[in-house]
Parts: sequence; C-alpha cells; structure tokens
Amino acid sequence: MLEFMDKENGAYYKFYIVDGHHHLGADVDGQSNRNPAAPGGTFDFCFKITSQLLRILADGKVDLKAEPHGFLKEILEQEDKWKDVLNGTWAVDKTVVFPFNDEFKWREGDEGKATYWRSNDNIYRWTARAPYSFKLVGYARIVPHEGDVAVRELHRAVEELGLRGLKLHPRSDGWGGEINTDPVERVLVEAAKLGIPVIFDTRGFNQVVDIAEVTVKAKLRLANIDKRLAKRLKVILAHVGFHVGHDELFSILSHPNIYGETSGVHDAGIRRLFEEASVRLSENLGPYRRWSEKLIFGTDFPYFDVPHAVQFISYVLSEDFPGTFEDAQRILGVNVLRLIPPKLERAPFKLEAVHFRRELAPMVKRKIALELANLASNKKCDVTSFDPFLQPPPRANVREDCVISIRSMNGDDRKASLMFFTIRGIGVIARLDSELTSLDTLLRRELAYDDSPLRQRFYNKLWPSKVEREQAQIEEKIRSILKPLFEKS
Repeated sequence: MLEFMDKENGAYYKFYIVDGHHHLGADVDGQSNRNPAAPGGTFDFCFKITSQLLRILADGKVDLKAEPHGFLKEILEQEDKWKDVLNGTWAVDKTVVFPFNDEFKWREGDEGKATYWRSNDNIYRWTARAPYSFKLVGYARIVPHEGDVAVRELHRAVEELGLRGLKLHPRSDGWGGEINTDPVERVLVEAAKLGIPVIFDTRGFNQVVDIAEVTVKAKLRLANIDKRLAKRLKVILAHVGFHVGHDELFSILSHPNIYGETSGVHDAGIRRLFEEASVRLSENLGPYRRWSEKLIFGTDFPYFDVPHAVQFISYVLSEDFPGTFEDAQRILGVNVLRLIPPKLERAPFKLEAVHFRRELAPMVKRKIALELANLASNKKCDVTSFDPFLQPPPRANVREDCVISIRSMNGDDRKASLMFFTIRGIGVIARLDSELTSLDTLLRRELAYDDSPLRQRFYNKLWPSKVEREQAQIEEKIRSILKPLFEKS
C-alpha cells in the first residue's frame, strides 16, 4: 500500500493498488515476462514502480512509504524467505495475471483438450502457493469457439485450479470478427454462473460495440434462468483509453455489467480519459452512482512498462485528477477487487471461531501469522490466497478484514479458508465451512454490517456466545481452529 502523511495537517491516507491487466508466460510474438515460466519479471516490474513512485511523489510536505496490507505484513514478518521475494514491491499490492498467446499452449498430443490448458496450469502453479499467492491473482484463458471443450476448460480452471477470472483475446486468437456470436455468449453465461469477471482485449471500436451487444444477449439469457445470475455477469473492456473519441463509449460503460480497464493510455491521453469520463459517466449514471466505479487500473505489462504505470498512478494521485481520494481508490484497486470473487475453501469440519475484544486484534494477528509461518516452514501447509476486503475512503484506519485460504501438505490435500474481521468492537477469526449457508456476502466482498438480510444471516452465524479476554485462551482457540487441517485423517 502507498501510505501518505501530510506534514502540514496530519492527514494520513493509504492506497491499495491492483494491476488488473498483466501477462505471465511468453508470447509467440516474442514478448515475455522475463522468465516465461516464473513471475520474476512481475515482481521486478512492481519493484521499479515502487521505487519511481516513492521518488516522484515524495516532497517536503508529504511523508511517503510503501508497505504490505496490515495483516499480510504480520505474516511476512514471520517468514524471511517470503519477505525477501516480495520486498520492495508494495506500491502495487495485487496483480491480475493471465496467459499470453503463449508457448505453453496446445501442442501435438493434446487432442481433445483446450488450446490454453497448459497455459492455465502454468498460471495456477504461480498463483496458488506462497509467497506468490499473496500478490498474484490468476485468470484463465480460453478460445470460446472451441465450444464444449472451451466450456469444460473454463470450469476446470475455476473449479479445480481455483483461477478467478477469464481473459479473452479476439484478435490474437483469430475470432475478432466473431465476437457477437453464440459461443461467446455461452462462455459469458458460464462465467456468470461461476461468479468470475471476463476481460476482453479490444482492438477497434467495432469490437467494443460487439462485446457490448453480446453482453446484453448473455444477460438476457441469464435473466431467463435466474434474475440473480444476471447481476453476476461482469465484463471488462481492456484499453478503453484507446476509444475515448467515440461518443458511444460512455453509454456502453454505463451498462451495469460493463467496466473499462485503462492500460495503454499515457501522456495527455490520461487527462483526457478522466476529464471526459468524470463528466460523461456522471451524466449517464445519475446521482446514485459514482463515475469512478466503472474504471479499473491496469498495465498490460510487458507491452507497456514502468513509465506508463508510474505516469498513470501519479496523475490519479495528483491535484489535477478530477475526482476525490475515494474516486482514486476505487479506480486503483477497489473496483477490480469487487469483481473478483475471493478464494473460499469450504472445510470438511464444523464451523469454529474465536472472538476477542477489538483492542486485542494486533496480538491475535501476530499469533495467527506466526502459526501459519511455522506450519509453512515445516511443510505442513501452504497459503493459496490472501484476499483483503476494502472500501473507500483510503483513510489511515483502512480495513484489515481479509480471507486467507490454506492447503494442507500432509498428503490428503485438505483445504480451508480463515476469515479475519472486526465488527462492533469484537474481533473474529473463523474457519469457513458449510455451516455458513450463504457465502454471497463474501463473494461480493461486502462485509458492511447493515440492514441487508443476506449479511445479517451471515453475521448471525458468526456472532459470539463468548468473547475471549485472555491471551492464552485465544492462542489455544487459534490452534484448535487450525488443527483439523494438519492432522492425518
């Protein structure tokens, strides 16, 4: 997180930044992420962004630093090897990675399998184990016109590998003139059922129009199945800054299921995008929606590099940006996180939780971070994801609510998710399982305590019968929550 403190008035802000468009692997066109089979290029990219932002944004009036999210910082402090890998990268907290049109794709002997099944496996390898899982979120890639093969691969990638979004590239995969077709509509319907976002590469505004039209058709098909499913359709148009000259762009982005990703825009194009978006989207969305809810920061690394990312972030955090700090935080991180479902593993045992006074939260975080680091060091578990729950504004007391998914390494591959949150003066660490009848509130990253019946039911399941006050009792409870994962069944 980028952390600012204004020396003159003492105002303190934290910005959680997510790169929503990033490639891992090696493209057949010669581009690569340094080592095609590893994310070293990604971390080097984040390190350089961090270094340049700290140099450019710092001045005599502002103290500036880059640190990991609060709970994650506790975890990394307990394991030096993890910390060393990610050290110095924290201006960008999360990176969404997906395959190129790359060298890992289909080869002779793969008959009957999807073009990108090997590529999806490569993304899984690097996004589902610590410390890479703290920073990387994996998307799958498919070719919709492979029909049943493509649909099966999408389900495998999400349900078996745990990837959490889908990248479609019409031009690169040769179906740029066949976007508004039944195979693409079918894939969008399946993605909505799975709850994942779909990002389309766009080349030429005619493709943007085709994507919008097939999105409308997919939404109608979903509404005929279940109106709730229609709300889960999430389509992201990459490179919207390339299309600002088209009047219809902002009408398309005003569609409730469509968002715009900003990679590639640079120099004067950044100012133009935001000046037009802040006016045109506000006109279309009306008084109850913020224009900034529709735009997502992305880099398209390695096709665009450090200067483009630094230029974009610097502008959004400058006085020239036509929005508030809340608008900046939405664009830089919150919007894309709300589209990506957190990784939730249902444990094969009854719900268990520990409740404690809120002021004990720092001690509890240190304890569970130490337990996880020790288990990982002893090869008893791996951390497969870290999902924070954020919302504007980016104040000093940024939420540290999160879900951590872990996998046993004792041979039976048990999995579970641990949730950490505070509510009404009480801290909670809970192991999530089937006792929670609906996890929709988590899938939407909505942890606010309000009058929503859905969220009320969720919190009622976790509401304490007893609040622990002694450190020894809390530590014993934490061990009890973790223990079933690492005992031989």
